[in-house]
Amino acid sequence: MLFVLLVLAILAFYWYYKTWGKDDLLDSFKKGAKSFSQGFKQGYHEERIDGFKRRLNYYVIALLAKIAKSDGRVSENEANMISQILDYNAKDKKERDFLKQCFNEHKNTLNDTFDIAKEFIKEVPLPQQERINILNVLVAMALIDGELNNTKKDVLRAIIRAFELDVNILEKLLNSMQTQNTGMNLQKACEILGLNENANLQELKKRYRELAKKYHPDILNANNSDEEKIKEGVKKFQEINESYEFLKQYIERKN
Repeated sequence: MLFVLLVLAILAFYWYYKTWGKDDLLDSFKKGAKSFSQGFKQGYHEERIDGFKRRLNYYVIALLAKIAKSDGRVSENEANMISQILDYNAKDKKERDFLKQCFNEHKNTLNDTFDIAKEFIKEVPLPQQERINILNVLVAMALIDGELNNTKKDVLRAIIRAFELDVNILEKLLNSMQTQNTGMNLQKACEILGLNENANLQELKKRYRELAKKYHPDILNANNSDEEKIKEGVKKFQEINESYEFLKQYIERKN
């Protein structure tokens, strides 16, 4: 049976070759090969991009975990920021669960920070400016509660050394990001969050999630944005968190 099918296939090929000509047949083969080649290149390119994004996500989350837990606990603001980053950057639930597990594994170990950051640059080679953009987001995590202790500074300095950046860059970033004398009050907090003074805790949390999702530092595309845009996003995110904390305490005291 297989022999008969093979003979029929050869005859069909010979008939096509004699009827339509060698050139038409070769053109057909060339078109098919070109189409396959283009599809293969596109698929290969997309696969490489996906791999790059997965590695970038993994290492950034690992470093964020170390910063968040460096003072002994992960605060509500830090947990919210991580949650938003996972929601925004994870490709699907499977990757989100993996990144969350990565966060939990890395948050309790600080002594390998330099090694993880060094491995990051090796596995995800980034130009200097893109490393600075990533560092902006890491500093944002360190400042999200408004306080920066010496342990967090040590963690950031270890990352800076591994990233092979100027050691003085940390102070420059801190000076440009830290909010000085914000004078947060009820009216200002309500204006920033778009709520009125009678908002309840449920409304506050819902509004916070909406704004945090909109303005959170975009880890995945940090290397596609300039430094000023990253800083603006970070400051906006910090402002939202500060307003949220102020209104949350106000509502709890009122009730």
